[in-house]
Amino acid sequence: MKILIAPNSMKGSLNAFEFADTVEKAFQDCSPEFSVRKVPVADGGDLTGEVLGRAMHAQKITTTVDDPLGRKIQSGYALSGKTAIIEMAAASGLKHLSSGELNPMKTSSFGTGQLMAHAIENGCTEILLGVGGSATVDGGLGMIEALGFRFFDNQNNLLHGNGENLQKIDRIESPASYVNNVSLKIISDVNNPLLGKNGAAAVFGPQKGATPQMVQQLEDGLKNWCAILEKESSKKLSSLNGAGAAGGIALPLIAFLNAEIVPGAEFILKKLNFESHVKWADCVITGEGKIDAQTLNDKAPAVVARLAHQNGKPIFAIGGSVEREASEAFNGVFSFLNQPLSLENSMKYSRELLYNFSFELAKLIASIQEK
Repeated sequence: MKILIAPNSMKGSLNAFEFADTVEKAFQDCSPEFSVRKVPVADGGDLTGEVLGRAMHAQKITTTVDDPLGRKIQSGYALSGKTAIIEMAAASGLKHLSSGELNPMKTSSFGTGQLMAHAIENGCTEILLGVGGSATVDGGLGMIEALGFRFFDNQNNLLHGNGENLQKIDRIESPASYVNNVSLKIISDVNNPLLGKNGAAAVFGPQKGATPQMVQQLEDGLKNWCAILEKESSKKLSSLNGAGAAGGIALPLIAFLNAEIVPGAEFILKKLNFESHVKWADCVITGEGKIDAQTLNDKAPAVVARLAHQNGKPIFAIGGSVEREASEAFNGVFSFLNQPLSLENSMKYSRELLYNFSFELAKLIASIQEK
């Protein structure tokens, strides 16, 4: 029996490749009759660059950039031909900060702009930008500062690109020449608008250290920044689906560089030629750390499930935390936790727990196949 294993990453625990390896081992240990194919997936969140990079046979490029607080770090991106695959988290991610350093008023996406500039200077004509895991709500201000744009307040003072300066911007100065012949796709796993209760500041600000007062300041700042960009570009930006992703990172990219926001899972699965793997399989297994109603909102497991159903293949989802609302998308949804555990212990022992559950699932599938 042919089994396709196509999990998303489990945040804070097993990544998509480790998840797939663990399930594969369980099925192969259960029976030699299983033929297993692993295609780890992503949706713009964790490991997007790694998943795309492997699929596109990319090489790793390393360079020095600024972290979200301006400290020098080694970072990089993946390069496939003239396509650069950049993860915002690689330079401007939460992973670079301690819990005490989280402050979206101070953090900047400047390092992400440095990665983009490096890729463009080295001849890239396409950039795929994954925006999950960022530490910023700066509306992409820092990023385009690194690309040569400058910003001034109403006293003509030069401003640095960070969250607290969004409210102060009065005008923009474009570089003498900026690259506008690069195809730029923003790969996102959320479709939040820029402003309002579901917007960048309200939803993602607290995750990045914002107090209620900061959330309001960031909201006001993004509103000001958006109005300036709309005036400069004659484009309507505030109502764009997905404009709230990664603290509004898409705003200046769409305004000045004709970027496009693409649904992460659909875009990545197409790059993986995923449907051909589904056609090969008799059964598809996907999963992620938490499978809930949010999963159905075009997260990777839901798009995997849709392709499985379209091709008449049974689809099972495995997660640590599972909510019944998500069950409609799958033939079966299972938690690999078999006893009450703290979040810390469930993450600590996730590989062992996932293996044990997957072995039992393999036994069940094998017994049904024999009948």
